[in-house]
Amino acid sequence: MTNLKTLLLSAGLLLAMASTALAQGEIAIGYLSLKEDPRYLPNQAYARIEIGAADNPVAGARMGIEDLKIISDASKQSFSLDRQEGTDLPSLTAALNAMVTGGERFVILDLPADLVDGVAAAGRELPVTLINATASEDFLRNRCYPNLLHTSASDRMTADALVQYLRTRNWTKVLILMGPEPRDAALAASFRAAADRLRLNVVDTRPFTLAADPANREANNPLLLTGNADYDVIFIADAQGEYARYLPYATQLPRLVVGSTGLVSTEWQWTFERYGAPQVSSRFAALTNGQRMTGRDWSTWMAAKAVVTAYAKSRTQDPAQIADYLRGKRLRLDGSKGVQLNFRTWDGQMRMPMMLATPDAVIAQAPLEGFQHQTNDLDTLGTDEPEHQCE
Repeated sequence: MTNLKTLLLSAGLLLAMASTALAQGEIAIGYLSLKEDPRYLPNQAYARIEIGAADNPVAGARMGIEDLKIISDASKQSFSLDRQEGTDLPSLTAALNAMVTGGERFVILDLPADLVDGVAAAGRELPVTLINATASEDFLRNRCYPNLLHTSASDRMTADALVQYLRTRNWTKVLILMGPEPRDAALAASFRAAADRLRLNVVDTRPFTLAADPANREANNPLLLTGNADYDVIFIADAQGEYARYLPYATQLPRLVVGSTGLVSTEWQWTFERYGAPQVSSRFAALTNGQRMTGRDWSTWMAAKAVVTAYAKSRTQDPAQIADYLRGKRLRLDGSKGVQLNFRTWDGQMRMPMMLATPDAVIAQAPLEGFQHQTNDLDTLGTDEPEHQCE
């Protein structure tokens, strides 16, 4: 009888140990998003013309986990995506607290910039690493939250890539057209900073309002708006895209348009043909019933890949050490862009090449040849360490 009890106790202990090991192998990556996020609603212009299809990049994160299944299986770990939504900052903060209480130590943020800022402020003392995957605003990189990383390219990175291209083409005189939204002003400011770095000449900055605004129809006329100035190229800052779609081929001078239309700077473009990119875009299309992979899809894909890679390669189960590995120099991520990627120490921004593209072709990839940095050429894109200041 004693032997039977001993055997039963031993079996129970083994089962408990097995359950603990299984629990350690099951890792949930958080994904926090805004319910009915206006960024992903169909963007309809005047007369119900759709100028931006409904979009949601959560599929990119799911693909990131699936792509690294071989690595996670080898390390005897399984990963899942725990997607939670909120309607405002209090509900999003509550969802983050619940995730952390449940043991999640890495959470991808798919939120507008103001909510990323609020959630990161509320969670700065929590034992969690937050990864901003879809908000590109520069000010978030200056907040210096100790546990916030960014896989979304910053506005300054986007602008620097465009400016490098203009400099190589010797198109140095730029006319800026800026819309009425605060987001438009931020885009224009980032471009001006990038232009100053490479000594481009901003000949003028001219405002416009919505294309269908009858009170300002004459002032919004592209011929008038772009007249009486000498420029090589036009940079347009139009986050809504309603005015920008009318601008190419309608300017006073026959000049290139860049920024919110024409030649754009983005993390990813579905037609990219090198470094295994077609396979990435094909996998995403298969996962989403034919959807074309965008920059936001790529950045959520990379956010999930970064977390899984850190778990698999750090050779530890300690979340704090995994977080250190994620931020460290040993991290190497393949984004199908031809170089290995990691995060900058000063602002948490992922280093990455940027694609300069039209709607159906990649024209160039920045940093362009000839733009060099003393430590990493990718740091020619975005705010460099000597320029960085915490707010």
